[in-house]
Amino acid sequence: MYPLLLVSVKNVLRKQMLEKRDAISESERLSMAEEIFRNLLTRPAFLNAKIVGAYLAKGSEVDTRKIIEYCIENGKTVAVPSTNEEIEMVKFLGFDKLAKGRFGILEPTEKMAVQTPDVMIIPGVAFGLCMHRIGYGKGYYDAYLKKNKTYRIGICYDFQLLERLPSHEWDERMDEIITDKRIIVKK
Repeated sequence: MYPLLLVSVKNVLRKQMLEKRDAISESERLSMAEEIFRNLLTRPAFLNAKIVGAYLAKGSEVDTRKIIEYCIENGKTVAVPSTNEEIEMVKFLGFDKLAKGRFGILEPTEKMAVQTPDVMIIPGVAFGLCMHRIGYGKGYYDAYLKKNKTYRIGICYDFQLLERLPSHEWDERMDEIITDKRIIVKK
């Protein structure tokens, strides 16, 4: 696919998926997030990780609060994104120590550096069985993942998982994708 056509196809998919995701009720989203959390608790890479990178959900994204709380309760260090020109993972210090950063996403008010996470929990607008993802189109996660070797677990609602996605050489693949109904592991 030519790059412009690829971008156009991704933008159409992004718009359709965001509309579908935004149409789900909050109670349905929380119920599906609970199932995703349960599925995550079966994954050795997550259970054995000492440092877990997680995102702070915005809008209709899969809520990660329970994941973060579990990590803290079990002695894991949690790192969350702080975004300027690129993503920097910083130590999560508590839900009461957050403020809106770039793009209106919550970030820690105090930026304490942390080592590269053993596992990253990664958001997406859509994922494919090819293990690629479509994010919001800025390329922040792809750039971070290209520079930092970490085990990548994409999480999404099952309807966000498609047979295939358009991709380009700069798109980074996931090691696992976890939905409320299934777990896909990279072959």
